[in-house]
Amino acid sequence: MVIVISMALPFYSFAWGKKGHGIVAEIAFAYLDKNAKEAVTKILAGMSVEEAGSWMDEVRGDHKYDYMKTWHYVNIDKGSQYSASKKDDNIINALNNAIAELEHKDKLSEEDIKKNLLIIFHLAGDLHMPLHVGYGNDKGGNDVQVKYLGHPSNLHRVWDTEIIESEKITANDCLLLQKNFSKDEIASLKVINVEEWIHEPRALLNKVYNLPPDNAIDQDYVNKNKPVVEQQLLIAGIRLSAVLEHLFSNRS
Repeated sequence: MVIVISMALPFYSFAWGKKGHGIVAEIAFAYLDKNAKEAVTKILAGMSVEEAGSWMDEVRGDHKYDYMKTWHYVNIDKGSQYSASKKDDNIINALNNAIAELEHKDKLSEEDIKKNLLIIFHLAGDLHMPLHVGYGNDKGGNDVQVKYLGHPSNLHRVWDTEIIESEKITANDCLLLQKNFSKDEIASLKVINVEEWIHEPRALLNKVYNLPPDNAIDQDYVNKNKPVVEQQLLIAGIRLSAVLEHLFSNRS
């Protein structure tokens, strides 16, 4: 099988939107141990965790950060698997690189420590939105025009923002789903392996694209997928906390 990873389409899209990234950050902090929480709070220096989660989207208009544009996603053709290459400027390599940098944070400036921390906050959320590990031919659902509860939208926006906002999803809603996971399952979620993490949201794409006739997204579609969105936000938060504890906890 020939595997094609498309990075040629220059688009800038959001995952979860500002509210969703805030939820992921809140969940991560709910799981963090005291040492890691204090260390991260000190590095953020007055920036809230919600602001940290959205930083990479907030700076999208600043051209000095243009090199980060392709870091938010990876496109993998339908039916193909991710073929690892450190040369690709994608979300997998960007997240792994930021983690690796902070594993040697004693060699970094305070500015670089904070920047890598902000990258991790954001990309840990992006990675768990299915359309950010989706298909390049429709730009991660951005080219899929839909009607969302009667108004024009696109499939990417539905998943990054509209379901969260119209259903008023909160961090507490997502944390309630902890009951669906055993302690062993939570522990397995916290094993840090970015390349493995993409399989789960990738497997959800069939649900994402299972649209009603004429792409008219109705409340039934929303009701079916709201729990999926909540679960992905929860898992993203759990995994973000695992990375932060790995990097900033002094328990060892």
